[in-house]
Amino acid sequence: MAHKIEIAKDGTAKMAYSKREIPWHRLGKPMDENALTAEEMLVAAQADFDVVLASVAAIDAEGNMLRNPDGTPVVIDDSRATIRVNPDGTFDGLSTVGTRFVIQQNREVLDRALDVVGASSGDAVVDTVGVLDGGREFFACIDLGGLIIDPTGVNDQIERFLLVRNGHNGKTPITFANTSIRAVCKNTVIAGLDAARSVFTARHTRNADSAMEEAQTVLRMSTEWAKEFSRTAEQLLTIPMTPVRVDKVISNAFPKKTQETQRQEENREHVWAVVRDIYKNSNNAAGYGENGWSMLNAIGEYLDHYRDADTLDRANASMNMYSWVSKTKVQSEKFILSLV
Repeated sequence: MAHKIEIAKDGTAKMAYSKREIPWHRLGKPMDENALTAEEMLVAAQADFDVVLASVAAIDAEGNMLRNPDGTPVVIDDSRATIRVNPDGTFDGLSTVGTRFVIQQNREVLDRALDVVGASSGDAVVDTVGVLDGGREFFACIDLGGLIIDPTGVNDQIERFLLVRNGHNGKTPITFANTSIRAVCKNTVIAGLDAARSVFTARHTRNADSAMEEAQTVLRMSTEWAKEFSRTAEQLLTIPMTPVRVDKVISNAFPKKTQETQRQEENREHVWAVVRDIYKNSNNAAGYGENGWSMLNAIGEYLDHYRDADTLDRANASMNMYSWVSKTKVQSEKFILSLV
């Protein structure tokens, strides 16, 4: 399934979300806005399971464990397995990992994220929780409250979240990331990243706990990041966008190749036309004026919602601050700011 949300045996999706907004895939359990504590959300999303480490033994094609002459099992010494312990007493094998892998339970990572933002596990600020890829990954979103970008009366309301990810597959690090989502179109906006770090990661090793203790400093969650975001957004609002400038920004974000085939040229021109239309709509220039802020949102809206890719790819690229999508947004922001 494109969304990768785990579906339980009874057909329920292992996700819970604030009922103030239904996810695009319409899966999961809607929760009352006054009951979004960490524990309630983990239970509702069936994400409150434990994961344990186990040795890896060899099993033949018939399902029989291979044993040495003395009866001991054949064990792969340089590997371990992550095993999910289900409430009914059954187990699910998740992945093989290295011998240095240290498990961080989903609840531990979520509680640490709440500490980072200065909330307690009893505060109703956990907006979404979900289990992905058969239990191999976990995610949550913590509501940090909104920002209002309003230096000239535009009153653009931006929601702020801390994205939380955890993996039991040896590939997905513990991740905390600042993300800002424009409420009217759910467009992930990236602004001011040079001045305020927005992503923290820690690998699943013995140093993970001490590393997560530094997350508050790395993310600069309290006020600095929000101030820098607002400052950049307000600066973008002061930059007028003429039709010529609009085309310059679009061609910078989606440049013409040196030797384009006819098909490539047609695809590029289609992209340019779509972005122009997005810029003109009520979520952007028609609602917030013909300025750099509207232009940056148009670029982001195209990348997050309209580009030719499946929904999962678009979602993952928007959440990953190091993806080409995020880099394109940052590059576009810098280019627009240079038009003063």
